[in-house]
Amino acid sequence: MDITKIVGIGIIGVILTVTVKNHRPELGICTALATGIIIFSLTLPYLNSVIGDISSLFDDSKINPSYLKAIIKIIGISYITQFASELAKDAGEGAAAKKVELAGKVSILVMMMPIVKNLLEVIVNTLAVF
Repeated sequence: MDITKIVGIGIIGVILTVTVKNHRPELGICTALATGIIIFSLTLPYLNSVIGDISSLFDDSKINPSYLKAIIKIIGISYITQFASELAKDAGEGAAAKKVELAGKVSILVMMMPIVKNLLEVIVNTLAVF
């Protein structure tokens, strides 16, 4: 990962955002959003690599593939929620940021419930043997 390029784009984006925000506050948010999208697009190839590695770990361990899908969705929800929340905070909308965070947490809870239910069933069945 070329972290120096990403950090450089982040620093330039921050400087541009602050400068633009001083003259035209409504465009400052657009600059921050564009910077975030550029940085996110630069990290996507590395995320694909990590997902591939995690997928091969799941294949080797014979764990149900639906768990992998759920975990990847949960990670995606958390990143997208954090990005949207930080953008709302940058726009001065702290209340909206909290609501976005709550929606993300509820979505994650909904996604993980089947996994938790299955885990509890395994525990109960294991304890029933004893």
